[in-house]
Amino acid sequence: MRNVPKLRLKEVGQEALMKTKPEDRVPLLMDDVQALLMHTLLRTDSPMSPGRWVALEKSAKLTHTTVLLVEGLTSDDFAEFEHEMPECKKIFQHILQVVAPSDRLVEELACVPLSDTHKDILLAEYGSLEAAMLGCKDHLLIRRSIFNNIAGSDAGVDPDYSELDLPPGDKFPRTQLLLSPIQMINEDYPLPLTGNLKHRYIDYITTNDHYAPVTPKSPMFGLDCEMCRTSINASELTRVSIVDEQGQEFYESLVRPNNKIIDYVTQFSGITPELMKNVSKTLKDVHRELKNKLPPDAILVGQSLNFDLNALKMMHPYVIDTSILFNVTGTAGTKTKLKVLAKKFLQQDIQSSAGGHNSIEDCSASLALVKLKLSKNIYYGDQWLQDRRNYHKKASRIGIATQQEVQRFGADATTTEITTTLFGQARKKNKKSAIVTSANNLDNFGNYFGEAMQANADVKKLLCFQKLDSDEAVIEQTVDKCLNYDFNLSCIQLKPEDLATVDAKRNKIRQIDGWVRKLYGAISVNGLLVVLLAGGEVSPQSRMAVAMVETRKC
Repeated sequence: MRNVPKLRLKEVGQEALMKTKPEDRVPLLMDDVQALLMHTLLRTDSPMSPGRWVALEKSAKLTHTTVLLVEGLTSDDFAEFEHEMPECKKIFQHILQVVAPSDRLVEELACVPLSDTHKDILLAEYGSLEAAMLGCKDHLLIRRSIFNNIAGSDAGVDPDYSELDLPPGDKFPRTQLLLSPIQMINEDYPLPLTGNLKHRYIDYITTNDHYAPVTPKSPMFGLDCEMCRTSINASELTRVSIVDEQGQEFYESLVRPNNKIIDYVTQFSGITPELMKNVSKTLKDVHRELKNKLPPDAILVGQSLNFDLNALKMMHPYVIDTSILFNVTGTAGTKTKLKVLAKKFLQQDIQSSAGGHNSIEDCSASLALVKLKLSKNIYYGDQWLQDRRNYHKKASRIGIATQQEVQRFGADATTTEITTTLFGQARKKNKKSAIVTSANNLDNFGNYFGEAMQANADVKKLLCFQKLDSDEAVIEQTVDKCLNYDFNLSCIQLKPEDLATVDAKRNKIRQIDGWVRKLYGAISVNGLLVVLLAGGEVSPQSRMAVAMVETRKC
């Protein structure tokens, strides 16, 4: 029993449990589930860590992993018909809510864009494998699962941004500087999620009704807000300033707060009673004007921009935060004031006026810092990354690093992005994987498992793909063959008739409960079973899925 793998939820995982009150629940991202699967497959060589939400104890004792992906059910369905799934409740201690896209589920679960280079090179580039994963991965798909008003490309596949010409002055894509969705959650950026976050941001709106995909040519805008203390003992918005990339004023407005100002905090805000004397514009007016002015792919730039967006009571999917981009101490996680950054990198003295801060000056400085970094390289202004790069340069000089590494570290170019899959990573470690599905539309599968779908004997030794005629056949095949593979993915897409009536849905859920019992009985001791109930094309409006995870004990 001392060698039994065990899942232990951390605070983030506890908050995502379905048994948590809906108003207190904060769902996981599909990235979190993918991180667990990558870790179970590759262990310490995994470029992702599930440590944000779960600790996997005795992971080296895991024998294999089986995943059942059922497209067409949502977290609402599970909550309504939970009593129809006694086997799932008996097997799984961990049943969690997950944000998932309404389609392209296989892509989000399996697609792992990574730099296809040596492990040590990734370490040198980013300081850790997890940082490399965050730095290289295109998070647009994940953003779509949170901001469901981000449009997709006409072809259904995001464009290859690396082939686009960069704007004048940029040495690498500005999209690499965007905060990832998980970073935005960790930094308390307002996001349109359910549960606790939905309750917290109930009065917030998005900066646009419809967003376009972000690209290296998307325009950047510096944003800064000023606040005053009001009669409700809170800081409320009193000024909004936005500048464009040319340094020109894009939007500027004073704002009348909803409550009476009791402290203008002039030494910080620059706001005085005289300035506010005849101001009548409200926060709702600002919302309307910004929605009309900001482009659908705008990138907002600022210092600790989460505070400004919270003051605005607005949510935005594409943000660059200079407090995170620049690290002058060499200690991970530390933040430096904008005044210090402007002096060190721009040779500018800001926030020095006796009349308080100037929001135009502040947002211009933030934007100038980002443009400066884009004109240099990914390491510029980040002592933490530079220290790790220098360490590996030193290793190359004393003969530890390979010749490939020596050549690599001599260039400032960022890592080449190559799209691979979870299964592609497994193949490099000689891990055997199997994908079994009954889906009629195999377009998504073809994008990521094309080699396995062809008669390629060498590939099929490590990656087996099967298209079967029925859901029952998928389950039976997995039950019979799961012990032959290190990783099994069984994909089932429910049909409209499966969910047409309450009785039909109840019967299908009972059937799924029986499938789960069979799969759990088929996996080996110390095997991991993951069940994902995710809204697919049958339920395109849904963004909430359920993930059940458990290891099998003897």
